[in-house]
Amino acid sequence: MIPERLILFTLGGEEFACSLQQIGEVMEPLQSYPFAGAPAHYLGLINFHGNLTALVDLALYLGLKSRPIPGKLLVLDPRLAHLALKVDGVSAIIASDLVTGEEPGEDPLTEAYLETPSGRVRLLQLEALIDELENGLKQAPARI
Repeated sequence: MIPERLILFTLGGEEFACSLQQIGEVMEPLQSYPFAGAPAHYLGLINFHGNLTALVDLALYLGLKSRPIPGKLLVLDPRLAHLALKVDGVSAIIASDLVTGEEPGEDPLTEAYLETPSGRVRLLQLEALIDELENGLKQAPARI
């Protein structure tokens, strides 16, 4: 099922989308503070309205080319997770009635491929992404 409203963003030269309802805020990058023992795709922690929030380089995590440009941060709704995703840029917010085609995704993180006015976009399953990131942290070697 396609979410009622989608936020479209770019990542490693590709177009992605996720449910706008799952995003708490889009913001400029903030200073982050590294935390020991985290996998390389964790850029650190940011202070998001007084809450420590993990910052993930989504391109690096997905195996795409991570760009050094400042980009944007998609901060997830805190009811889902205290997690921010670094993306290259945000291109649009669209209503689901602008989607003209849909194909099923080919991996657990991709809910579907959508045809939009911006072209073909990959609709991410944020719940699956959160689960994978949490499992990755649990499996990371402990450091004291």
